[in-house]
Amino acid sequence: MADPSSQESRVSHDPKLAGRRAQADGGAQVEGGQVASRETFEGVLTGRRLEQGDPPWRWLELGDLTEKPEDFGAEFVWVDEEYVYLQDE
Repeated sequence: MADPSSQESRVSHDPKLAGRRAQADGGAQVEGGQVASRETFEGVLTGRRLEQGDPPWRWLELGDLTEKPEDFGAEFVWVDEEYVYLQDE
């Protein structure tokens, strides 16, 4: 399988997800690059979806972050769809 970062990306919008509160597990590389840690994000789904690679990796965009790693400065994050947990269900 080819490196997903070298594959074409497709961004779409899913109005059914926009505005829904969600929590997501994510990963972060630990200093030195040999190990990773689990990180938690919580916020509101924007409705944007990203598909990348073959087979496709599916990502959802999370914004208005109320929980994020201490050193995470971005306002939005792409999270793996498989690890997104809707808070309003």
